[in-house]
Amino acid sequence: MRALLASILLLTGVASAQTGLLPGPIPQDLRRYLELTDAQVNGIQRLNAQLAAYRVGKLNRQMQVQRELAEEMARDPLDPTAIGLRHVELESIRREIEAEQKKTIDAIQALLTPVQRTRLDGLAQVLRQHSTACSAVALNLLPAPGSDVIFPVEIQRRLASSSGCPTGAAIIGNFGPAPWPMVP
Repeated sequence: MRALLASILLLTGVASAQTGLLPGPIPQDLRRYLELTDAQVNGIQRLNAQLAAYRVGKLNRQMQVQRELAEEMARDPLDPTAIGLRHVELESIRREIEAEQKKTIDAIQALLTPVQRTRLDGLAQVLRQHSTACSAVALNLLPAPGSDVIFPVEIQRRLASSSGCPTGAAIIGNFGPAPWPMVP
């Protein structure tokens, strides 16, 4: 039993690192662009670490509820109340994580100077235009970022995907993260 628990905790750590739950170091180009002080960097990393710890706790509960939901779905006859309660709990957890992330964003932005917040607003504008730019790349109106040469289609797709643009036929719409958790 302990080995199973240890492996679940290990997999949770790996999954959280791969899904962005664990904060990474602040890239040097972002530090330079925002002119972050060491104290600001430390504060940002501390707040992100607190958010990551919160998310891991919620992720553990989500996994438990998803297991319970799978058990309820396997029963015959189905209990709509039990199934519904678990779906509601999953949505509640998602909303709690979203609210905690908003609090963290506000706390981090409070660490910034007015000039830094103005620069951050510029980055936000770029993000709002991201899907439009990706559509232009996909429709060959623009080359993929970092390429001054027009490449064959397959190489263009790889370049586009490395720039954060989705590839393939489904390039229209909102490119934000999928609603999480996804329950079968």
